[in-house]
Amino acid sequence: MVGHGVNLGGIERHVVALSAALRGAGHQVAFAGPLDGWLGRAMAAEGLECQHLPMRGMYDYRSAWKLRRFARTWRADILHGHAMRGTRYALMAKTARMPVVATAHSTNASSRLRHDHPIITVSDAVREFLIGKGFPAEHIVSVYLGVGDLGLAAAPSPAGIGADRPLTLGMLSRLEPVKGHDIALEAVHLLQNDLPLRLVIIGPDNTDWARQMKAKTIELGLQDRVEFKGEASDLRGVFDGIDLMLAPSRREALSLSLIEAGAAGRPSIGARIGGIPEVIEDGRSGLLVPPEDPPALAEAIQRLGRDDALRQRMGQAAREVYEARFTEEVMVRRTEAIYEQAIRNRQARG
Repeated sequence: MVGHGVNLGGIERHVVALSAALRGAGHQVAFAGPLDGWLGRAMAAEGLECQHLPMRGMYDYRSAWKLRRFARTWRADILHGHAMRGTRYALMAKTARMPVVATAHSTNASSRLRHDHPIITVSDAVREFLIGKGFPAEHIVSVYLGVGDLGLAAAPSPAGIGADRPLTLGMLSRLEPVKGHDIALEAVHLLQNDLPLRLVIIGPDNTDWARQMKAKTIELGLQDRVEFKGEASDLRGVFDGIDLMLAPSRREALSLSLIEAGAAGRPSIGARIGGIPEVIEDGRSGLLVPPEDPPALAEAIQRLGRDDALRQRMGQAAREVYEARFTEEVMVRRTEAIYEQAIRNRQARG
């Protein structure tokens, strides 16, 4: 696995989960990238063999040389680059013996990909974006992110929303503008006199956007309704306290947190954008709303907040969607097939 991943985000969590799942399926996995960032530390904590690559910018040829040497010494069969920087260095380090597989994690990035190697996309939305950019469809395969079973299917969201127990909304993501935290805050502000609720925001809170959102919380008078919890290592604990997950994103390739909500048996409300409709089945496992629309988000929250039975049914459906599409077993099986095809193609070329 080749990746940059200095800060915590969905890409980084996916790389760790995929690596652990592949190793659990009997494969040998190593990591190359900055070991002083979040991803490098997490991969080392998994007990994987790691090679430190600073990957300074996109033209750090010493890092590319170190990657090639590491891959040769380690007798790697595949170089799997994640996102644009990981893919760039995997391609710089490749040899005739080692094919490159790239994973594209975004609906707006293609510049470091090439037309002559397999590309995994995390959603059909990303796949369609790349095809629209001229990449050959036969080289692109969607493989949904898979997450482990959080073991909460038998514990659906508690009923009885009222003054003593507010509806608890969750957002689990990087604190950056693209995730739409401001839209969620505005929706909560619209509902503060209509529905007892609280919003829990989970993610690294040392960004400029986090500071702006904390200031906006005060500006809107929501200090008693909004909690910024920082990073969370215990996902089961996170979802134990959440009734409903929100993803009012401005751009989203798929949304790992929505998949995790489904694994935990929790329904979600998300913007009808990017890959979110591939996770939320509108009206069955959650609700979709227009992007950039706080009143529509508020209306959807109110609908589920006032109907305990509907919220519980949607949570059960979200769990069913997870079991059908987003387990680690499905992700590993589809990834293995792509690796095997890449190796066969390399062998056929001699």
